Amino acid sequence: MSKSVSDGQATLDILRDVSFELAPGRSLAILGPSGCGKSTLLGILAGLDVPSSGEVRWAGRPISALSEEDRAQARNGHLGFVFQSFQLLPSLTALENVMLPLELSGRTDAESRAHQLLVQVGLADRAGHFPSTLSGGEQQRVALARAFVSEPELLFADEPTGSLDAENGERVMSILFDLQKRLCTTVIVVTHDESLASRCQERLRLSAGRLL
Repeated sequence: MSKSVSDGQATLDILRDVSFELAPGRSLAILGPSGCGKSTLLGILAGLDVPSSGEVRWAGRPISALSEEDRAQARNGHLGFVFQSFQLLPSLTALENVMLPLELSGRTDAESRAHQLLVQVGLADRAGHFPSTLSGGEQQRVALARAFVSEPELLFADEPTGSLDAENGERVMSILFDLQKRLCTTVIVVTHDESLASRCQERLRLSAGRLL
């Protein structure tokens, strides 16, 4: 696949001839310097954007050929996403943030399932706290619980340890791979963190929009 953008005068190639496959249940780290196209690639793989040419397939299904609405429907309940900046809703408690994906999909066991995930990430005692009262490491653990709560087939993480100190980063990594193994989730991580990348089963490096 390739991705280009134009400002009307010039065309910028962000991704060029990127092609790979990842088997179900495997973990993959995508590494590379800032500005090499990692986050753009992750967004396309997650169906948040579409390539200029080529396609993305999930279990053989051509996701990139779908409309924006159909891609959103395809993600619902099947895909989790973890952001470097956590992206928790400030007006919701930790429990309510984790419940949200289940409530949007109509699950009746949202509260009990969300509580189970908070137990697994070690935050059962913080369930009623709002994001502003949680540390960065705690917020990222809530974000992980939210991403895994619907037991997604695919999980994408954009620099999940990038804003954490070493101790919290290590804890988040351990939780991420423990949940991945337990749920057999396919995980794709964009990271600068070599330690995080080394824990993935496969690694790719991106440079100037191309895979090395």
